[in-house]
Order: sequence, then structure tokens, then C-alpha cells
Amino acid sequence: METPTDIRQRLDVWMDGNCSLCQRSKAWCETRDRNGRVRFIDFRTASGGELPLTHDEHQTSMWIRDHDGILLEGFAAWRRIMAEIPGWKWLARLGSLPPFTLIGPHLYNLIAANRHNLRLH
Repeated sequence: METPTDIRQRLDVWMDGNCSLCQRSKAWCETRDRNGRVRFIDFRTASGGELPLTHDEHQTSMWIRDHDGILLEGFAAWRRIMAEIPGWKWLARLGSLPPFTLIGPHLYNLIAANRHNLRLH
């Protein structure tokens, strides 16, 4: 059973449940998240009260809310998730350095815009 402390320390991630890339990313994270710090929520099936933003805003990007209530989007959200996954904090740090700070958001947006066209096997 979750304690109030567990819930306060959790990172909530709103993702697209109709996206195979998103589903694979979620599965990858969940198998490595030994501490249960990341909770994935399909924005398509979440009630309006569960969403921190409008449904349309969730259509274009992944969003997270950390334990301090800070909302992050896209590449910044991805970096924050990596920082929570045991053994992957190094990737979050790498993503915070140039040239990744310049390239990362554009690459994320390109992938997010085309996520339903990607063929994953």
C-alpha cells in the first residue's frame, strides 16, 4: 500500500496510450523502476480532473509533474524520468549538456509529431 510519502515522491507521467513507442517506453521504464518512482497515466483515458493541462495540450507531448508540483514537457520531461530510473541518471545528466540541450528538444518534437507513423516490431 502506498504511503502519503510514496505518493509525494512519485513522478506522474501523462503519455499517449494509443502510441506504440510510448507503450514500449513505459514498459522499458517500469522494468527498471525498482522503487516505483514513476507512474504512467494514459491521458486519453484519464478524467479531466486528473490532467494537469487540456486534452489538446497532452496530444502533442508527454508531460510530467514532479513531487514539487513542477510540470515539465517533452525532452525536459524525458530527462527527468531518466533521472528517476536507477542506473540511468548519467543519461539525464548527459542530456543536460550541449549539444543535447539544443538538439534534444527538436528531436523529441520530431519523434512526438510522427509517433503514430513509426513502425515498431
